[in-house]
Amino acid sequence: ETVKSAMHQEIPANLLTSLSNVKFDVVVCCYNDASTDKSIEMLYTLKEEYANNAALHHDESKLIMNTTLLVGTAAEGTSSRGAGYARNQAVKLRGMNTSHTNNSTDDAKCFHFLCILDSDDIMHPTRIAEQTSAMMSLGYGQHGKHLSEKALMGCQFDRIPRDSTWHYATWANSLSDKRVVLEQFRECTLLQPTWFISKSWFKSLGGWLEAPMSNEEMNKFKSADSSNYYRLVHSSELRQTSPGVMSQTLRLAEDTRLFYAHLRAEGTLHLHRTSAPLVSYRHRVGMSQSSGTPRKLLMQLRAKAWEDIVFFGKKGPNNETVWSKNGFAIWGAGRDGKDFLKALSPEVASRVVCFVDVDSNKIEKIKFYDNPTIGRRIPILHFSLLAKNANKCVDNVVFGRVSKEKKNGDAFDTNKQIDTTRKCEEPKRKKQKTKSRHEETIDLSVLQDLPVVV
Repeated sequence: ETVKSAMHQEIPANLLTSLSNVKFDVVVCCYNDASTDKSIEMLYTLKEEYANNAALHHDESKLIMNTTLLVGTAAEGTSSRGAGYARNQAVKLRGMNTSHTNNSTDDAKCFHFLCILDSDDIMHPTRIAEQTSAMMSLGYGQHGKHLSEKALMGCQFDRIPRDSTWHYATWANSLSDKRVVLEQFRECTLLQPTWFISKSWFKSLGGWLEAPMSNEEMNKFKSADSSNYYRLVHSSELRQTSPGVMSQTLRLAEDTRLFYAHLRAEGTLHLHRTSAPLVSYRHRVGMSQSSGTPRKLLMQLRAKAWEDIVFFGKKGPNNETVWSKNGFAIWGAGRDGKDFLKALSPEVASRVVCFVDVDSNKIEKIKFYDNPTIGRRIPILHFSLLAKNANKCVDNVVFGRVSKEKKNGDAFDTNKQIDTTRKCEEPKRKKQKTKSRHEETIDLSVLQDLPVVV
């Protein structure tokens, strides 16, 4: 079903004019990573079927894209090397097949894109045309390079079964251009089964991370000079759990690692919105790799990415960033805030000044977060202490909020709007005591200049 959905995609009537000068040469690349079921037999059967019936799909009207199916497989008797390795091998299939290597002297006019599809999802008939058109519409930048060169484009999706993980699907489908960027450390704001990316840019990022399979490979992996590419790996993943046993987490979260490698290289994010979803994203409880990826690992990877992209990002005078100069605050003293702190490197964790929260129990009774492991006692303060103007009302009090109310119908709805008409009230501040435990450990005057991790 997945392969068939990608074969012989259509160009919708509304894009015929804008894509009239575009010649599509689509290759569906499938790699069998030592599966133990009948996947490879099914792939070979499909390949033969499409090769024999190629003429049936030829359409002079150019409504149907010319498509070829390529199949690769791991050597018999070998073990699976993980999703990152398998995806990289699939990408290489087109280059290995000389009949599908571009040798045109007019290559400057060619755009090579990768359209990602997971093995259990379904592409809707016009996905490739829609995302190609959206990529081409980005135009050229100041230096004459096409902006698609550094773009990662996702699309909207629906779910199989209908309404599964409806809250998550609603959040991902309704992100504005601004929030696709702002919420990048909350989650991968563009889901991997919807990705559309320049092949040259993908190669410049080094592709997906491949987990080492032996002690020798692990030693090389640990070497700082072993790769010319940025690799998002948390320090905890490089520790052996027992002699000769390597961390299995390096096989997981390949999408998260590549997503942040893209952002660290100053790539751009785009969500292509359409009147109908372009991908059907299948939800299989307990059977997908994503459902087996520990929440703790994802937090560690996001914390590491935040350090590399933000904390150690663009530096100003004295080789400092706004985050490292005076330290920073963490919004929320609950589970996620504490886990974020514990995931930080010692150097960055030492720059945390305080937690800020709205929970009076945490602020007035607990007051501090003590963590002997990192040797820190961090105060918990009311968030209003960070405001430079406590009387200033924010423009949109529900900015970034996802409604918990389940609507009728599918989670895919491009017409949903968030009500932003609620009036904003002046925040109420409790009077500060002349001497509090907070004031003994922190200079409140510096709080208004602190950046905050949310």
